[in-house]
Amino acid sequence: MWGRPFSACLMTALLALVPCTSAAGAPADRANDPQPHRGGAAITTTVSSTLFDCTAGFAVRRVEDGKRAMVTAGHCSDAQKNVPVVSGEFTYGSVARAFFDDGSDAGLITGTPTKPQVYAPTIWTDGGPPGEPVARRVLGKSDAPVVGQKVCVSGKVTKLLCDVEVFSLSEGKECEEKPQPRRCTFGLAIGVKEHTVVSQPADSGAPVFVPVDKVVDGHQVHGAVIIGMLVAGGPRV
Repeated sequence: MWGRPFSACLMTALLALVPCTSAAGAPADRANDPQPHRGGAAITTTVSSTLFDCTAGFAVRRVEDGKRAMVTAGHCSDAQKNVPVVSGEFTYGSVARAFFDDGSDAGLITGTPTKPQVYAPTIWTDGGPPGEPVARRVLGKSDAPVVGQKVCVSGKVTKLLCDVEVFSLSEGKECEEKPQPRRCTFGLAIGVKEHTVVSQPADSGAPVFVPVDKVVDGHQVHGAVIIGMLVAGGPRV
């Protein structure tokens, strides 16, 4: 038992990573994300008439064709494929692949032949301290988190939260709340922040990253290095 209250988030491993305006009068933000779609956006899936609220993760390249897609947590579509995804009033894509088992909780969102989608290498980061940018450009990825490392999470409900400390690289466990037999994912990294709720329902899928501000091609860029993806959260005491 720990003597101090913490809130914990569970982070899954990375997939292959690649380094806005809205249509006609509709405001573009995290809750209403048009093309090119950003990570950190609020998304909703519909599975058998049941709505699942989650968060988009970050853009990746599909191995088979090199096109960009977006990751999120696999349980956001109940690990089912061909599930429609929206962000506010905008079509966000469809779940092309999804896994929720002992080794992975991850899903891949893509466009469809009739409704192609464009995904950007940027993530929403609004909701932080004054002066923080509302979005960051993804500059790269880390191979793995490091114990003691401070990271940020950017989810639909919690929005931007930084100074989350990586506590463990493999002790995390996530299980669905259904009766037995339940699906669980093991070997997840754990992040904690004292006296702070790190994640809420609907933050699942959120990008976990380290902010990096640097000059690129002569211009100041608010960047991010992706560490992983949040898949679950809860108290750790």
